[in-house]
Amino acid sequence: MTNTNCLTGVCCPQCGQEDRFRIAAVISCVVTDDGSEPVGDHEWDDESATRCLECGFDGTLKDFSKRPKLPPDPDNMNDSRSRWAGVAISVFMKATRTDEEDALGDLLADLMHWADRNNYDFDAALDRARFHYDAETGGEAAPA
Repeated sequence: MTNTNCLTGVCCPQCGQEDRFRIAAVISCVVTDDGSEPVGDHEWDDESATRCLECGFDGTLKDFSKRPKLPPDPDNMNDSRSRWAGVAISVFMKATRTDEEDALGDLLADLMHWADRNNYDFDAALDRARFHYDAETGGEAAPA
């Protein structure tokens, strides 16, 4: 079953279960000497302790995030390449105050402007980048 509500994108990385998890949540309570009574809603975030009720795997909620199926990594360097790109995107986002949703497109557009002003052929560089990506992923495109 594909979750479309509270558990969208959540899956146990060990057993693949998607239906039931124990997640540490924060709640507010009215507390008296006689006991406590919950007030309002409860909340959790990516750092909340999480346990798979099927296999017992423990981690934070972000450990249970479904990861996209990745293309091959023949030289075991693509995680590093992705981190390097992440640093560039982060610096760009900080400098331009763009949000994550627009950052990649805005950076590419700005690189086009940079190429125009510095006598670089952006399309040729993009073709070269695609060639490098194909070589770095074993010549296979990412699965759909």
